[in-house]
Amino acid sequence: MHMKPYLKLKRVWALLICIAIYCGLASCSTTRIILQTAPSTPKGAAAIPVISPVNQEIWERQTIDEIKNKFATQIYGQFPKTLTLREIKDYPVAGLFFNDKAKINITALRLKNEANQQEADFDLLLMSPKQTGPTKAVIVMQSFCPIENIVDDLTFPITRERDFNCKTKGAITTLFKFVFGRYIIRPPIEMIVEKGYALAILYPSDFIPDAPEKGVETINSFFSDQEPTTRTRTLMAWAKQLALVADYLETERGFEKSITYGHSRYGKTALIAAAFDSEIDAVVGHQSGTGGASLNRDKEGESVDDIKASYPHWFLEQYTDSPKGIDQHHLLALLAPRPVLLSNAKRDVWSDPEGAFRAAQGANPVYELYGTPGLTANKLTQFIPADSISYWIRPGTHGIVKEDWPAFLEFIDAHFLQSDG
Repeated sequence: MHMKPYLKLKRVWALLICIAIYCGLASCSTTRIILQTAPSTPKGAAAIPVISPVNQEIWERQTIDEIKNKFATQIYGQFPKTLTLREIKDYPVAGLFFNDKAKINITALRLKNEANQQEADFDLLLMSPKQTGPTKAVIVMQSFCPIENIVDDLTFPITRERDFNCKTKGAITTLFKFVFGRYIIRPPIEMIVEKGYALAILYPSDFIPDAPEKGVETINSFFSDQEPTTRTRTLMAWAKQLALVADYLETERGFEKSITYGHSRYGKTALIAAAFDSEIDAVVGHQSGTGGASLNRDKEGESVDDIKASYPHWFLEQYTDSPKGIDQHHLLALLAPRPVLLSNAKRDVWSDPEGAFRAAQGANPVYELYGTPGLTANKLTQFIPADSISYWIRPGTHGIVKEDWPAFLEFIDAHFLQSDG
């Protein structure tokens, strides 16, 4: 029996839409790159320049600030010290959710640049285990979708006008999940709270829109007090927002530990936030790629020029594949001695899994300075959750699939259950 022509056309259009969405969010490359597979053992050169810390005192007193300044002036723009956060209104939600396992709070928050009085409001969705005792930690993440799309049976108390929305039912959601996995719109909240962790979610485009023209316009207005050549760019602004929220959750909400988590662009911001804010306790950077954990030099997949062309609002204009005196292993070194998980996929060569592994190796000397070996694996396929720099890779492509969160939680448990005896 032959397929009817209109059915064939319908399937072709569905496939084209899927490919278009994949290319847009994952910074699509040529078919040759997409079909490559990451090696099991690193093939590229060791990360340069080599990090050779003299001692812990010099590293903390001098070298950390020097490295941060290089990232701020060559790649991300300034980490805005004049940005503050305060609570506008809290909306506790009655009842329990996710099979009666989680409590929900929604909070309206306000960012303010004290240097020029610019303000931006956004909302925070907080889901906590139902028990009354302290949670192990709060996982803080930025979402691709507005947070009112996260909980199906919740009447959201705040209304904001947005250009983008992830409907809980419909074509966009179906395609989103098909291309990027079941957890792209929301993580497995029930699984997370059952483990004893809270989860806080925000939508960063409420602060800086994730669009080239509008993003640049907002950055230039919000940080008009800064020197244009090193002005805070979008990834750094989102990272600061994430760091402020993590601090708010610890100081105002009583969580003892915070973990920044993110996928793809938000994997970058999760790493940047913790690198520039030492109060964040751990990081899970999933498929963070170029401008995240993967090296700029000697890389596979997405180049610096590629990512700047697609996302000019994310980085400084002077960002190149050979920044002076640094590479992304220095970003990981700024996390020492805190735990960091770098997770990847074998067929996501566009995000350069091997480059992330070599960056982790390059950060090892600073972890060793603190008495921890950092990454002990010598293959990309060795997952050692208890390592201070842990690396995990699975089959498949760019996205958040069913295998991912169990691995993330295994890593988090390895570092946050130790005090439980």
